[in-house]
Amino acid sequence: MPQSEHECVRFTNASFPSPPVVMVRVALLLVAGCLLSSPGWAQSRSLSPAVSSYAPAAEPPAPAWEARIGGGLANPGGREGGLANIAGEVLSPRLVPLSDRIAAAFIPRFNIGSSVNLNGTRYAYAGAAWTFDISKDIFVEASLAAAVHDGKTGAIIPENRLSLGCNAGTREAAALGFRLSDRWNLVTTLEHFSTAGCSGQPGTASPRGPANIGAKLGYTF
Repeated sequence: MPQSEHECVRFTNASFPSPPVVMVRVALLLVAGCLLSSPGWAQSRSLSPAVSSYAPAAEPPAPAWEARIGGGLANPGGREGGLANIAGEVLSPRLVPLSDRIAAAFIPRFNIGSSVNLNGTRYAYAGAAWTFDISKDIFVEASLAAAVHDGKTGAIIPENRLSLGCNAGTREAAALGFRLSDRWNLVTTLEHFSTAGCSGQPGTASPRGPANIGAKLGYTF
């Protein structure tokens, strides 16, 4: 064979790799294409290295309008003690929605509610509540409100009734809540009607409002 033909053959063999090498390269290209087009690869590329794509949601739902109703016992261990209460409350969303739970705890929610005791002191209140999320399912709450009542304030107070001195005061409350679902929660509450600033009638007991314990079922809407 002439030298030019030998050189052509050597050039052809050097320019084109053997079939096994071609197959390996094609397979590698196919694998790379599948990885780049897969949802898992795209998700991992869109997240920062410190974030896991499998991490469960850890943020609690932002408080919205909420209605609560429940019951409890009035003033255990004192006058009017052991009487059954019916309680209801409506809370607004936070004034300013914040994603940080520490900062959000300082943003109040407005609340309005009442405590109804058919055989004792009944009162209604309106004020503010501060909710702090311990976890996604557990929260604590503090509340302060102005309140009015229909309890006993005169010079003659029955032995089984509280002497409140005047018809207005404040309502303070502390609560521990458990979220049962995205909509429902259960809140245990200790509340006190404060008669600070009220003076009783001469010869009567010092004014003292009831301290009630109870639980409410809440629904967010």
